[in-house]
Amino acid sequence: MDMIKGVRVPERVYRGVLWAVSIVFAGFIIGFGNLVIGDLPMVEGQVYTAPADDTPAIRAVRDEIRRIGDSKTAIDDKLEIQRLQLEQAQRASGTANETFKAWIAARTATTNPAQDPEVLARTRELEQLKANERSIQQAIANLENERAPLDQRESTLRLRENQLISDAIPAQERAMFWQELRVFGLRLLITLPMLAVAAWMVVKKRKSDHWPLMRGFVLAAVFVFFVELVPYLPSYGGYIRYAVGIVLTFAAGHFLIKNMRAYLAHRQEVEAQAEKERRARVSHDEAFKKMAAKVCPGCDRPISTTGDAEANFCVHCGMTLFDHCHSCNTRKMAFFRFCMTCGTPAKDEVARNDLTPAPA
Repeated sequence: MDMIKGVRVPERVYRGVLWAVSIVFAGFIIGFGNLVIGDLPMVEGQVYTAPADDTPAIRAVRDEIRRIGDSKTAIDDKLEIQRLQLEQAQRASGTANETFKAWIAARTATTNPAQDPEVLARTRELEQLKANERSIQQAIANLENERAPLDQRESTLRLRENQLISDAIPAQERAMFWQELRVFGLRLLITLPMLAVAAWMVVKKRKSDHWPLMRGFVLAAVFVFFVELVPYLPSYGGYIRYAVGIVLTFAAGHFLIKNMRAYLAHRQEVEAQAEKERRARVSHDEAFKKMAAKVCPGCDRPISTTGDAEANFCVHCGMTLFDHCHSCNTRKMAFFRFCMTCGTPAKDEVARNDLTPAPA
């Protein structure tokens, strides 16, 4: 049959509203904490030290490399112009030489070219073209000779730059580690007290009337721990992160094991008591919730049965789960205060009313 919900509708609404209050309260605490952390030095954003490749010595080397590059660019521009002029001069010289050979072959048949003034003039023109060609080649050689030391100097500076970067990396890593440690320490000064207070509330104040507000503080502390503290946990080769993880896991495991043993010992003590005493420990609403989940309210074990047999008793602890109305004999949950068929009070309810003192 359908299990009747034991929690009243207004009570469920109140619980939902209180959860909303807890979440809203946690949101305001988180916002306030973010403002406080943001106003602390070196915390709003993780401030990094200068990169290892950005030191004064490295900048000086790079400036010189840049000047050498500018000089090489100027020389390369001149070389390009000279090579174009050499190409033009070689074409002109080649064309003139071919023309002169054809012309001199024709003149040889009629005159003595060695004594011909026109032949001498053409020969001098060829020599001037060759001289111009040799001059351009010499200019190109001079520019290349001027460029070669720049290449050597640039190569030396590149090696120097790499060496300076290699030497700066360890110091930069140390500075980064100590900076991360300072950031983590500042955040820890804020989050550690919050976590301590939240743990105290969970352990000592869960039954307090103001637990919904305290629950909001606990939610805020958990958020601050995972968002504002854990991402800033310094990592030195991973040792710190793993060490903290080991400590936290060991502490959580020890706490859970200890509480589990205490819970099991308490359950054994409770199950050793008489059913009347065990039933007195279970509240009406708690019994309805557990029965709806098909769990025994006395021992928290699943309600078991075989075949079509009705599970009137818990097979583990023997607690009565279902009984019959002493008026109309209707089968009902043993925790009902009144029969759902005839409305007759249950025996426990009658006994409770008899024990209640009459008003004066």
